[in-house]
Amino acid sequence: MVDDALSSPGQPALRRIRRLTEAYAWLSSVAFAVQLLVMGVGPGRFVLFALVPLVLLSWLLRPMRDSWLIALVECAVVHGAMFVLPTPQPALGFVFAVTVQRALRGTDHERFPLRAMPALLGFLTGFTVWLSVTPVAVTGPMVASVVMPLVGLAVVATALHETARSARLVQDAHRTVETVVRASPVGLVLVDAEGAPLLHNDRARELLAWSEDAPGRVPCPHGPDITACARGCRAAEDAVEVRVTRADGSTGVLAVQAVPVEHVSEPHTLVTALDVSKRRELEDQLRTRAERDELTGLAGRTHFLHLVDAALPAGETVGLLVIDLDGFKEVNDAEGHEAGDWYLVSAAERIGRAVGPVATAARLGGDEFAVLAPGHDVRDAARLATRILSELARPLTGLGHDTVIRASVGVAVSSPGVGTADLLRDADTAMYVAKREGGGRIRLFRPEMGERVLARQRDKADLRTAVSDGQLVLHYQPIVDLATSEAAGAEALVRWQRPGHGLLGPGEFIGLAEETGLIVPLGNKVLAGACEQAMRWREQGRSLGVTVNVSTRQLSAPAFLPSLDRVLKTTGLPPERLTIEVTESVWADGAAMRGLMEVRETGVRVALDDFGTGYSSLSYLQRYPFDVVKIDRSFTNALAETGRTAGVVRCIIDLAEVLGAHTVAEGIETQAQADWLRNAGCAYAQGYLFGRPDLAENWDAQPSVPH
Repeated sequence: MVDDALSSPGQPALRRIRRLTEAYAWLSSVAFAVQLLVMGVGPGRFVLFALVPLVLLSWLLRPMRDSWLIALVECAVVHGAMFVLPTPQPALGFVFAVTVQRALRGTDHERFPLRAMPALLGFLTGFTVWLSVTPVAVTGPMVASVVMPLVGLAVVATALHETARSARLVQDAHRTVETVVRASPVGLVLVDAEGAPLLHNDRARELLAWSEDAPGRVPCPHGPDITACARGCRAAEDAVEVRVTRADGSTGVLAVQAVPVEHVSEPHTLVTALDVSKRRELEDQLRTRAERDELTGLAGRTHFLHLVDAALPAGETVGLLVIDLDGFKEVNDAEGHEAGDWYLVSAAERIGRAVGPVATAARLGGDEFAVLAPGHDVRDAARLATRILSELARPLTGLGHDTVIRASVGVAVSSPGVGTADLLRDADTAMYVAKREGGGRIRLFRPEMGERVLARQRDKADLRTAVSDGQLVLHYQPIVDLATSEAAGAEALVRWQRPGHGLLGPGEFIGLAEETGLIVPLGNKVLAGACEQAMRWREQGRSLGVTVNVSTRQLSAPAFLPSLDRVLKTTGLPPERLTIEVTESVWADGAAMRGLMEVRETGVRVALDDFGTGYSSLSYLQRYPFDVVKIDRSFTNALAETGRTAGVVRCIIDLAEVLGAHTVAEGIETQAQADWLRNAGCAYAQGYLFGRPDLAENWDAQPSVPH
């Protein structure tokens, strides 16, 4: 169908004209050969007659037609005919035949029939010589009878050549279009003004499921046949998507469109059919993902917000709950991501069961969920939140031990003029307050909460700026050898020089850094700065070690150990001159304990801070040996108050000695405390008695620690 449709309407007539012209050229050539035999004089006529078939053969065979040798033979035949024929007119007829054949069969790169020129030039040369040797009176009419046909011959040859060249270009264009149409992944159907199909490719037959007994029928909402489909799609202008059943029984979606074909003698319409099944399938998947959370099956964030948008203008009170799971990160880190996913799915199932059909539960992302409760006032929403916490609190078995899901819930209720973003922000603010107060509780939104949260957000932003802009400074407090009263090292303590607030101690921002995750970059800066200072002391001839506090979150970060190695290599500080100080909470984090053991393998010393105030366990001390045990200030401050405290401190000192660790007593403020600790066997101490934390340049001015 494609071949027939692509054939030009003018091609048959052009082929007939071409065949007639070629036939005339052949007859002229044959007549010329007969004239050579009948009218020619001399033996040369037989040679010329023998060459004429060679010329005729060259017109049939393209390799010979393109040969310059054949062109020279043509020239020789014409040239010789001047001398064996009584008049030049028969030779002129042969020139016409040669020129016509060259024009019709010339290659595309030829302009004016270039290879017919030798024959024309040969004729003119022979005619000139013929005039000089032939005793015939030369008259003007005689010359004109020869020259004028040559002029007309040139015009006719050029016209024929351009006609043939145009025909070849049209044929090439048709072949190109045919290739494109055949290879197109789009089904193409060309219809005339009456809607009758003129052209279609195989892809159209495949997509539109045409049958041989009912061609032209398509699954289009505008009509079952191609005519109605073309008219309807053309009127609609845009593509129409239709669902079809394929030959194998599967279903698909086609985008059918009709485009008018302009600048033609008769109006045509091109109907295209494109298989968009995969695109529609992907769109459906994306829509499903937007509406449903892939992990939990609850409503997704985007769909949930649309539901809130739709519920607010309804006029009834809308309750919105934001639920954040407490301690989910610890579960995820300790048990792994698969266990974390199971934990989330279990929480989602319980939330969905608690809200029932009266509300819509959604997962906003991570471990944060939300509930939309139309028609719920403050009291109803609070009761719903209580039911959710009760459902979550039931023991959860599946991690090898019983687990209780704790959560913080923020509740907000709509009021006139409140939009979706405002309501969600209020519920989120209340949830944030519940989490800050310890978690596992419900908080109803109050306007003053927003001010507290905004202040907290400003603190976060300022701290982030402080970490990046160098507002954090290090102060150093001496650690003293009690036997010599000389400084053995220093503990690096970070301070925040906050614009407009002065110098802030770590107690005012470390919690915020832990909450925001800034503790990791902050801790890395403290570590690098302390190691650089220790190397400066070393270059000054002062053999002082440095102690740096490291959080559990830093230790559990995969990048901590590479960062530590990089700092030690960059500064050149020997690993044994650095002590990493951790609290007893590290025992509750498996990832942090693994990181701590890797740190110890590098040669860096490890100190246990605030011993006796947290998760102290002899089994932990035995399993994970420490180089230094620090006695918390709560014990040293009470040394003079009770004998029991003194006994506990003495036990800690003896225990550390048994485990091969040194002891450092914190918070020493009096000489009596220092003397008692020295006599009890404590090796090191630090406190205001020996020096307050200060900048390194001020601390450097002290040749030894005062006592």
